[in-house]
Amino acid sequence: MYLTRSGSHFRFQIRVPSDLTDKLGKTPIRLALGCVGLSRGHKIARLLAGQAEQLFIAVRSNELSGMKMVDLRGLIIEQLVEMLTATVDEAAETLALQEDVRQKELRAFRLRHQRESFQREKEIEAKLKIVGEQIREVQERARTIEAGGIKDVRAELDGLAKIVALSLDGGPARPLLSDALEEWTNDIRYHEGIDAKKVRTDQNRINDFKDFAGDKPVNKYEFFDFQKFANLLARVPANYSKLPQLRGKTRREAAEFNDSLSLAERYETLAGKSIEDNYISPLRMFFRDMAAQYQFRSPLTDVLIRIPRDAKESTDRQPFEVGDLNTWFAYAAKRARADEKWLPLLGTITGARVGELIFLQGKDLYPMMGPDEELYWVIDLRTALTAEDGTKVKRKVKNKPSSRLIALHEVFEETGFIDYVRSRQSSDYVFPAAFYHGKDRVEDPADAASKRMNRMLKKVGIHKTLENTFHSTRHFAKDAMRLAQVDERTLDLQSGHSLKTVSRKYGKKILKTEEMEVLRAMPLPLGLDLSPYLEAFRKA
Repeated sequence: MYLTRSGSHFRFQIRVPSDLTDKLGKTPIRLALGCVGLSRGHKIARLLAGQAEQLFIAVRSNELSGMKMVDLRGLIIEQLVEMLTATVDEAAETLALQEDVRQKELRAFRLRHQRESFQREKEIEAKLKIVGEQIREVQERARTIEAGGIKDVRAELDGLAKIVALSLDGGPARPLLSDALEEWTNDIRYHEGIDAKKVRTDQNRINDFKDFAGDKPVNKYEFFDFQKFANLLARVPANYSKLPQLRGKTRREAAEFNDSLSLAERYETLAGKSIEDNYISPLRMFFRDMAAQYQFRSPLTDVLIRIPRDAKESTDRQPFEVGDLNTWFAYAAKRARADEKWLPLLGTITGARVGELIFLQGKDLYPMMGPDEELYWVIDLRTALTAEDGTKVKRKVKNKPSSRLIALHEVFEETGFIDYVRSRQSSDYVFPAAFYHGKDRVEDPADAASKRMNRMLKKVGIHKTLENTFHSTRHFAKDAMRLAQVDERTLDLQSGHSLKTVSRKYGKKILKTEEMEVLRAMPLPLGLDLSPYLEAFRKA
């Protein structure tokens, strides 16, 4: 440590080597540096330290023999002071040179600015000259024009005025919103690989806006149409379509009905996040595409639709408590239906979505060989599904990161889930009952499975509307992996979340064997009781 500091002043200090204390004394050699700045202080200290070491070597070699202790210390300090003075002088000279360069650059900038100003003035003068000539020409034509010619000029000006007015009004009318929405939905959205239910929902939400603001050409809507629509939605009951007294009514009528009730009777409104995600977001996408197709500026470009304070606060999903999961497991482990039995455990340990788990087929679960020749069971969501006629059907996943490998914890072997999977054929669904309601085919198996899971949660008494649903298992799994000190990148690959930072995007985009080994054997949260599954497996 050669540099010490006191306020804004620095001091160089170096201790006397122990073998030279008899010649130089034990007191460290110190030298005030003044206000030199931290970075420069370090540089000067390193130079002085090097010079001091050279002088210590000279003392050891008796080059300075015959001198008294005080003289030796004084000589060393004198040498260091000379070096310091030279360094400071050099710095001052450098600053002087830099100031000279700066002044020259400033003079050059001023000259360049004057030259450019002169050039602009010459260009403006030339343009003014041209405009003046044109004005004189028009004046000459005006003096010679006859009465009939004046009428022609006025007609031409009227036509130009109409064009300007039409441009200010958004230009020529484009297709009606209803027609454009039909074409956009059928010819564009259904071909993007998006879930058909999502496409229909977005279409319905845009139609809700049309019912509110009117069916106009797509380039005739204004910002206030959307802001007023958001204001209205903040007054609409959240579940108004399920209320018998509001069935068949418009959103405006539903909002007015809710307003007419007393505060104690009033229904909860749509949440702000729901308004943004389910209504405003589809409208932004639709008008962005319409603006690109029909060459006009979208009224939602670079504007913020403000959600009124009257809108309900969004409810955050909460992970389950360990005790609640134990209650659920005790009930689920005894169920005869495979989806009711295994989905609670799969969601809790893997963090997979119900829509990913419900479409699993026998071929999607298989073992991989690790470097120690141990088998690691995985779920593979990267392949197509096999239809009943043997054809390939694209697997529906939420987004690109969702198409992934999921490592299975060793508890799935211990509880008998792997044995159950092995009993299924390659193209068999792992949870076949989830695709039927009685003898009727279910239209949306994932939605039906989600509702069935939530009914189970209600039955065992741990369901909370919006707050604790099956999706809460995904939050629990995230927390469990963090408690087990699983790397965040590994955690995102396991759960199918996007890799946010640039550094996380580098490297393999699926789990490596070493990561599977960690996830397979990671410690589960303290108190999580899997004994109902273990006991059921032993009995089986």
